This record gives sequence, structure tokens and C-alpha cells, in this order.
Amino acid sequence: LPNQPELHHQCVRNIALLKTESEKYGMPLMVEPLVMLPNEQKGGYMVDGDIRRIMALVRQGVELGADVIKADPCDDVSQYHRVIEVASGVPVLVRGGGRASDEEIVGRTVELMNQGASGIVYGRNVIQHPNPAGMTNALMAIVHHGASAETALDLLKGEGQ
Repeated sequence: LPNQPELHHQCVRNIALLKTESEKYGMPLMVEPLVMLPNEQKGGYMVDGDIRRIMALVRQGVELGADVIKADPCDDVSQYHRVIEVASGVPVLVRGGGRASDEEIVGRTVELMNQGASGIVYGRNVIQHPNPAGMTNALMAIVHHGASAETALDLLKGEGQ
């Protein structure tokens, strides 16, 4: 969060403590490095899709020992491979972000997977969807079977397999 370095330092300390505990119990550590916009800019903890900032925090999460990274997509999704590269082999799961149209979320998911994401972690774009089961099937087809956006949208509409 801009202009709150103490919050960043506390998060780093927490991750360092959790890494020790997670290793003690044999649990993977997932780090969710979020780049936030100033509240004055958009209000209420909105994410910043600046790839340079996302990359810096992802790299820091990796260096702190993350076994999995859960990160936001960047503004230009075609550049997400840079986030994957800076993660240096640590799996990157992409957050869904704000509510988006079916075409946008499906198209973005295809592009993110093509850029090298290991998976997705979507909430409202599935839970708040009028057809959560259909959206789940469409997204699973993309993530697990490399489905195209067109195929996934057909599944969502009930026209696929």
C-alpha cells in the first residue's frame, strides 16, 4: 500500500515467520503479493496492475521462500510471462480481480495460461456469475485442457460437451 512502509515490513516479517512454521509442518507456503493503489486514487484498496511493481513483489515473495505465488494479473496481460519468469520456477496462480464480462474473463484466462501461469484463483467471477457451474467448467477446460476462448464460452453457454 503506497506510503505505508511499516505495513510492508510487517508483511515481510510475517512471511519469514510463517516460512519456518510451514516447513516445520511440511506445508507449502503461498504468498500473495498485492500491489495496491493509493486509497485517494480509486478508494478502498484497489489493485495496481503495474507489471514492474507486481514483478518486484513476486520476486520478493520467492526470495522469502514462497512455494506458490498468488498474484494479480497485470494491465497488459500479454506481458504476464515476465511475472512467471521472475518467479523462477515457483508456480504462479493468478487472481481473478474485479467482476468482468464472460468474454473478458475467459479471454484473459486463456492469455494468462498461454503466458505460463500455473493456474487461477478466481472468486467473484465464479461465485457471482449467474451460472457458477458453467463458468467453473469453462475455466477448468482452459486451465486443464488448453481450451480456446471460443470453446470455453460454448461450454459456458451449454453448447459444448
